[in-house]
Amino acid sequence: MKNPITQLELKFGLTTCAFLILFFFVMKYLGFIQIVELRCLNFFILFAGVNMAYRSYRKQTELNVEYFEGFFFGFFTTLFAIIPFGLFVFLYFREVDPNLINSLKSNSLFMGVEITAEKAAVTTIIEGTVSGVLISYILLQYYRSGFRNQTKENFNPEI
Repeated sequence: MKNPITQLELKFGLTTCAFLILFFFVMKYLGFIQIVELRCLNFFILFAGVNMAYRSYRKQTELNVEYFEGFFFGFFTTLFAIIPFGLFVFLYFREVDPNLINSLKSNSLFMGVEITAEKAAVTTIIEGTVSGVLISYILLQYYRSGFRNQTKENFNPEI
């Protein structure tokens, strides 16, 4: 029997990867691919994907998400999104449009003038993994509480 938690990680990770690839093509065809700073929008796509994974995870398990279990859930969801996206970036820059990597040389902040498809892919994976760890930490603060807000049943106006 397959692990349902791993299936959730894989499902939402690959869905997030598909949205990252879609965003890449939208940026390319709108002519914004040269604006490297717009890569920060990948953070919000990843945030949405991991958030949806946590919401689904919470619906299938229990309201409280245990800290380490929840953290690793977000981390593996991120890995299932970022590693295929990094592979896509590598293959795209290497096989589909190698001239695009040359046009990005003047705009690359971390890779210097010796930018290659390999460096772009590794940088994408590192940036995405670090973002995913941060996102998992942020969302876990929210989801591990189990949304214990006061309700009318336990509300005491005399306090």
